Amino acid sequence: MIDERLIRGVTLRGAVAINVITMIGIGPLITIPLVLGALHGPLSLAGWLLGALLALCDGLVWAELGSLYPGSGGTYGFLRETFGRAQLGRLLAFLFVWQTIFVAPLLQATGYIGFANYAGYFFPALAATPWAIKALAIAVGGVTLVALYRAITTVSRISMGLAGASIVTLLCVIVASYAHFSPAQALALPAPDSFWAGMRAGLGQALIIAMYDYFGYGQSSTIGGEVRAPARTLPRSILISIALVAVLYVAMQFGILGAVKWESLVPLADGSLPPLGQHLASTIVEQRFGVAAAGIVTLLVLVTAFASVYGNLLGFSRIPFAAAEDGVFLPSFAHLHPKHRFPDVSLVAIGLLALPACLFPLDQIINALTSGIVLVQSIAQIVALGVLRWRGIRAPYRMWLFPLPALIALIGWAYIFEQSGTGAIVYGLATVAAGVAVFLVWAARAHAWPFAVRPIDS
Repeated sequence: MIDERLIRGVTLRGAVAINVITMIGIGPLITIPLVLGALHGPLSLAGWLLGALLALCDGLVWAELGSLYPGSGGTYGFLRETFGRAQLGRLLAFLFVWQTIFVAPLLQATGYIGFANYAGYFFPALAATPWAIKALAIAVGGVTLVALYRAITTVSRISMGLAGASIVTLLCVIVASYAHFSPAQALALPAPDSFWAGMRAGLGQALIIAMYDYFGYGQSSTIGGEVRAPARTLPRSILISIALVAVLYVAMQFGILGAVKWESLVPLADGSLPPLGQHLASTIVEQRFGVAAAGIVTLLVLVTAFASVYGNLLGFSRIPFAAAEDGVFLPSFAHLHPKHRFPDVSLVAIGLLALPACLFPLDQIINALTSGIVLVQSIAQIVALGVLRWRGIRAPYRMWLFPLPALIALIGWAYIFEQSGTGAIVYGLATVAAGVAVFLVWAARAHAWPFAVRPIDS
């Protein structure tokens, strides 16, 4: 149900900004070397283009569900409303929040690692020592947690500003990369006999990384109750944000191919990034416009990165808290700090789990967090849309060419899950299985579904 106390003050521009800031962040600036490591040279463009197609198809699922349940909190509400608040929907909503406990720390860790990598531009000795980068990433995570462990009476409206900063940063890199652009270098394909072999070997990993960078296009749907005319605004915000970000990503990737040799960017044998790959944006701007301009861009990247991880941890910590207050998650997560009245248990749980995640290679973290969202969020949402259509429920917005986009999204997410690697697959399945076990124990103790005692008919 929609909470009518909410103010519908988010316009189309604001909804697009919310999506863009969630999608961009520091992600593409640290993952382009990983994409190039999977798909060499201009083949890397296929990862970004196919990622945009998958994002578009999946975004249409978000759009239709969001227009039907505009005030239900995104996936949490979609699943609970579709499958029953007191039945299967309760389990699925619980699992979504449970997965947040395991996925959010991984997403936070990528931001901490990205911050540490770019800080290495100012401190070359730091960039040359992988363990120093990891230590700084953990320290950034600790500072972020401490900074949030306090009363928050007001929250600045920074979506538009951060979205603008993210776009400006990418534009700086794009302009710098095209200043001395070599078309021949950018279009130099791998050897003909390795073209299709390279695509087969690297497309899965490149698509995983691309979707990590694109994901966030449905963020406006999670605040649908505060969006003006959601049936029109939500679909438009999703389509516009995907198109805008896709153009930026493809333009930046192509420009970098023509500005530097891609071989100098790919991860090393131990999984770490070479110096150029660690702070790609800074180096390219320095080569074209000088040290001063590169320093400004690097500071902009660091500010955007910290603001992103700060805002994400703030938001993530409220998801288990809100669900616990709603009676759909473990009661301990509803605890508030006795003096400053913020969800301390939820904040500390997610904040601390992010710290050890910083010790793993970036590509492994991305694989694990991607596998974590596939089962309970992405695939479950697509199934939910199919169930609603089968029931004959008409949403205010209905996707084009149904069920084709939904099927493409389903196949794409299943392919990504299969390609994420044994470790990531085990992580995804194990966390879901553990969540089901915890839910059943909790439900049994509370005599809730599926252990609710039904009254005997007289």
